[in-house]
Amino acid sequence: MQVKRKKFDPEAGAYQYHLLFKRAVSDGDVHASVPVEVAFSVTETGDLADVSFTLPKSVRNEEAISYIKQEQSASYVDSRVYIVVPRAQGDTVLNAPADLELDSAGRIVSMTIH
Repeated sequence: MQVKRKKFDPEAGAYQYHLLFKRAVSDGDVHASVPVEVAFSVTETGDLADVSFTLPKSVRNEEAISYIKQEQSASYVDSRVYIVVPRAQGDTVLNAPADLELDSAGRIVSMTIH
């Protein structure tokens, strides 16, 4: 899993994080997105430490979460996904909207946290 972070946006008051569950994701790979609400924690330097969210019913199937299940730092319990970024400890817990990005087969390939 890769985590990318954009620069701080003072107007929005937050960072935007992009988690990649598939090794390489291009704009052409994303065919749909599903909105979710995420809880996440960040380190004192603003790096992402962990994320949790409830999967919407439309993507609660083995095919949709196949890339997430391959991640050693991710776990799936009932309808909830928990992801921990190795070697990071969160100081602050936040809630934010996010988008799960799906490929043409309906698999979650990435997530953008706004």
